[in-house]
This record gives sequence, C-alpha cells and structure tokens, in this order.
Amino acid sequence: MKRRELLRYTAYMTGWAVSAPVASALLAGCKRDEAVAAGEAVYAPGFFNEEEYRFITKLSDTMIPTTDTPGALDVGVPEMVDKMVGQVYDEEARNNFRKGLKELMRRMDADETAGPFSDMDSEQSLVYLQDQDLHYKNPDTEWDTVPEVEGNARNVYFDLKSQIVGAWFNSEPIGTEVLAYLPVPGEYIPCGDLQELTGGVAWAI
Repeated sequence: MKRRELLRYTAYMTGWAVSAPVASALLAGCKRDEAVAAGEAVYAPGFFNEEEYRFITKLSDTMIPTTDTPGALDVGVPEMVDKMVGQVYDEEARNNFRKGLKELMRRMDADETAGPFSDMDSEQSLVYLQDQDLHYKNPDTEWDTVPEVEGNARNVYFDLKSQIVGAWFNSEPIGTEVLAYLPVPGEYIPCGDLQELTGGVAWAI
C-alpha cells in the first residue's frame, strides 16, 4: 500500500481526518521516493539544523545499517524523525527535545576515551552505542537524582532509539518486502501453517 493510500484508508477506518502534521510526516516519504526517482537531492530538514540532522543520520545508520535488508537511511528514517519532532511534537516537547539532543551530542563528541562520535567509523560507532546503551540502562544508577541535563540527554537517547526503530519497521519497503505482508482485503485462509504462510518472518501489521 502506498503512503497516499494509507492516509485515505486511515481516515476511512477511524472515521476521523488525519491531522496535518501526521499527514505531512507520512507524505515526506512520498516526496523522498519521487526525489530519488528523479535523481534530485533527497531531503532538507525542516526542524533540525545541519549539525543535528547529521548526528541523527549517523545514529540511524549505526543502529540499523544496510545489510541484506534495507537500512535506516535506505527507507528515510532521519526524514521521519525530523517530521515527527518538528511537526507532531508540541512546542514544549520540541524545546525539551532540542535541549536534550544538544547535551547528548556534546557528551558523545566529548568522550575522552572513545573520541568524538562524529569521527568514528561504522564499527567504532556501533561498539560505542552499545556502551551507551549499557550506561543509560544501568540499574544501579539512580537516574532520578542525576543532574537534569544528563537526564534530558538520556531521555532523548531512548526517544531517538525508539523513533529510529519504529520508523524503520513502519516504512513501506520493510513492511512489504521484508516482513510478511497481507494486503487488506486479501485472501482468507482460516487454517494454515504460520511458517509456510509468512516464510518464517514476522507480520508487518
């Protein structure tokens, strides 16, 4: 199903019009597909500045690189994050996100042991993010008592991680080409072997 069709079916199934910000975030993918087909520049961020967007792009590529399946950059994940924060978050949430993002970027580029995250190659950045995960998930740290700036950086880290993974799983190429996808309406099979029906992969929806 194309994104434009998704908007129409979403409005029909819920009985409500899709909000303009959400529609804009979804249609960003349409514009990206059209730009790629025309050989044009793919995307210019509307909310993040160049440095912030470059950081989010590197973070996305490190978390979900291109392998035998499309990576985060192949399906336009950074664009979706930019649209989500810039057009779906309210003003207070956007401001808090930006403050936390700036602190997260500062910390990840000021690491005396690993060096700047922005200068790391793919293998180094993956190992570094695994260390960051362990740091921010540490159950022995009383996160409610840490300085606010550190707490904000931690919150944005997990917010970004959630958005990157969610945008990847919900992208059209992953939903239709990687996961098991059954268009609706489609053939009704009341009884069947799940492995045979899906090829052993999870359902897209």
